[in-house]
Amino acid sequence: MVAKGDMVYAWTTSSDIAKVAECGGAVTGLLKFALENDIVDGVLAVKKGVDVYDAVPALITDPAEIAETAGSLHCGTLLLSKLIKKYIGGAEDMRLAVTVKGCDAMGIYELAKRNQVNLDNLLLIGVNCGGTVSPVLARKMI
Repeated sequence: MVAKGDMVYAWTTSSDIAKVAECGGAVTGLLKFALENDIVDGVLAVKKGVDVYDAVPALITDPAEIAETAGSLHCGTLLLSKLIKKYIGGAEDMRLAVTVKGCDAMGIYELAKRNQVNLDNLLLIGVNCGGTVSPVLARKMI
């Protein structure tokens, strides 16, 4: 039995995801499982664009495409709550899984308070945010 405060290590069982995952692929594996088992209709995720500085939002409905979103894009500055509200109708008619940083979760909760997103249709998977670095600053650092 797992109790509050326990630490659990997890990784994907999918060899396709494991090849491209950054830290074991547990989150990507959970997203794929949710799609394959009809828990959600789609996954709002982030893909790498032309380079690691270019985060591109993607609405995925095919579990075979989930591996394309594996890995962290620390320089990608997207606020997913805004995308859910503006382009996906506040998740009123679609069950979505979304990997969220703290700022994404806060934005989603604030929109939910204002009845602009439907929390009942969102499966949020929280991830750690080491702080988003702007692409210009990241290029200088790297």
